[in-house]
Amino acid sequence: MAYHFILIPLALGFLLPSLIIPWAVINFLGQYSYSPLDIITAIISSQPQNKFHLLNLIATYNDSYFAIIFSMVTYITSIATMIVSAISKMYKSKIGLIAGALSITSGVLWIYSIESFKIHFIQNAVESGGIIGEEFKGRENIIINSIVIMGFGHYLALISGVIAILAYLWRNSF
Repeated sequence: MAYHFILIPLALGFLLPSLIIPWAVINFLGQYSYSPLDIITAIISSQPQNKFHLLNLIATYNDSYFAIIFSMVTYITSIATMIVSAISKMYKSKIGLIAGALSITSGVLWIYSIESFKIHFIQNAVESGGIIGEEFKGRENIIINSIVIMGFGHYLALISGVIAILAYLWRNSF
């Protein structure tokens, strides 16, 4: 018996919780967690939030900023596409393949945005003579890695994408 029909709801089961699970944590003047809901709210809303503003911090580096924006757009699109795939009867696996690709793209863009931000920060710190004079010279990467930490949510999006692609492959190979 083929149980591939359960894979798309399983992928959706991984994707939806990642909406509220932090994708990034900033440890600077307190600890601030950022889930896609927080980030999307910050993108849409022009009102300043009570949190340390992640988008304002990253906005100085265009590639990191636009990668976060595109990551959130592809993430929301992947959720909508995965829901359509779950309720579709005719093209369930093909729509699931698209949703899986979008979900993986979202996770990869997120990783790129955070890592490119860290690299830019380190380069700027080195070029400017270090952080706080020369006290931390040569250890900028340790500082930024302790300030900006990857959360767990984007891993769930990546897992969801892999499961959705496996659903397509399983459906079309057996």
